Amino acid sequence: MRGNKTAGESWWWGVYSGVVTREYFINTDFDISLRPNRDVSAAGARTRQAEEMPHHLLLLALSGDSVLLNDAPDEQFEQYLREMGFPPLAVSVFPEVRRDAEFTPFGWNREAEQISSAYSTPAVHPPLEVVRRVNGRRFAASVESEVFGGGEVVGVFTSVEDVEECLLNRPVGENGWILKADHGNAGLGNRRLRARTLGETDRGAIARLLAEDRCVLLERWRPRVLDVSSIFEIDASGNVVDLRIHEVVNTADGAFIGGLFERDSTTVAPWRGAITDAVAAVAEKLTEAGYFGSVCLDSFVWESGGELHLRAVVDINARLSVSVPAQKLWRAWDGDTTIYWRLFSTRKLRLPESYAELAKAFGDRTFDASRHRGVLVTSPLHSGGRRRLRVGVLLAGKTRAEVEDLDRWLRGRFEK
Repeated sequence: MRGNKTAGESWWWGVYSGVVTREYFINTDFDISLRPNRDVSAAGARTRQAEEMPHHLLLLALSGDSVLLNDAPDEQFEQYLREMGFPPLAVSVFPEVRRDAEFTPFGWNREAEQISSAYSTPAVHPPLEVVRRVNGRRFAASVESEVFGGGEVVGVFTSVEDVEECLLNRPVGENGWILKADHGNAGLGNRRLRARTLGETDRGAIARLLAEDRCVLLERWRPRVLDVSSIFEIDASGNVVDLRIHEVVNTADGAFIGGLFERDSTTVAPWRGAITDAVAAVAEKLTEAGYFGSVCLDSFVWESGGELHLRAVVDINARLSVSVPAQKLWRAWDGDTTIYWRLFSTRKLRLPESYAELAKAFGDRTFDASRHRGVLVTSPLHSGGRRRLRVGVLLAGKTRAEVEDLDRWLRGRFEK
C-alpha cells in the first residue's frame, strides 16, 4: 500500500492520483527464451543474471506504475529508497496481480502471454512467431543489408566447421570479429575472436550456442567510440511514437554497462539525424513483418583511419530496454539533471554490506532528492542471504563532467 506523500517525495509524484495504471512484468530472460532449443536447466551466471535483473528495474514501480515479481524486494532496500526520498514501491508478487492495470511485459513470449490472461483486459500483442523472428539477429542483418548496404555481418553459420572455414578465408588485415547467437542476451553471450584459427575454448562456446540456437552470426569487430540506443514504440498503424535517443556505455564487445541521459547531448548530436532516419526505416520493416510495440535499436560509431563512421543498425530489440527506468526518472526530473545509470559486478565493486553503512561511506556524495544529485544504489545488495552478482547504481549531477567525476570517485573508492 502507498502511504501519504511527504514533502521529500513531491519531486517524483507530481499529479499522481494513487491508481496504478500499468504493471510491468520483467521477464528479462526474454531474449534467450526465444532460442528454439533453449536449455532451461542451464545453471550458472547466465541463469542468476536473468533471475536478478527484475530487481534492477524496480524504479519502474513508482509514479503510478507497478512491477510484477516472483519474489518481494528486500524490505531493507525499500526502506533505503524511502530514506533517499522516494515513495513506496508498488510491487505485485506473482500469482497476485493488479487486474485492472495495463499488463506490460519486458518482451512478449509464451510466459508473458499466459500471465496477460490474468488481467481484466489482456494486452494486445503481435503474434509470438513474429516476435521471435524480428528479435533474431538474422532479421537485423537483413534490414541492415537492404537499407544500409550491410557489410558488417560476415556470415550466418550452423556449424563450428563453417565458422572456422570462413575465418581462414578472411583478409589478414582485419582486426578481429564478434560472434553472436541469433537470439542474444544483452551482449553477454557475444564472443570476441582475435585470430583466424579457433581455439578449443572458442569451439566449445560456439557449439554451446548452436545447441540452443539454430545459428550464429559473425560480425567484423570495430573500435567503437560511441554507443547509442534509440527507445521508441510502434503503434498499431506503424507510426514511431515517443522516440528517445541516448548514449549507452558498452564493453568493446557490445555487452551493456549503462545508459547516460543528458539534455542536448553534444556527443549524440552529430548522429541524431542519421539515427532518426534509421529508426524510421527499421520501424517500416518491423511493421511490414507484423510487429508493433516497444523497440530498442542499438547503433554505434567507430573509428578508422582518423575518420568516424556510423553503424546505424547493430541489434534490433523488439522489446523494452533495461534503460527505461532511468529514462523515466530523468524525464520526471524534466531533464535538468544528467543521469548515468549503470551496472557493476559485485566482484569488483565492493560496497558496504548494509544500507545503513552506505550513507556513511558515500558521505556528501549520497543522493540528495531535493537537488537530484549524488550516488544512489538502485537494486538490492543481497538476495537469499548472498551478495548479488551485480548492483545497479545511479549517478546524478548537473553536468556530464560532474557525473563522470562521481563515477571515477565511486570506482576509485570501492573497486577491488
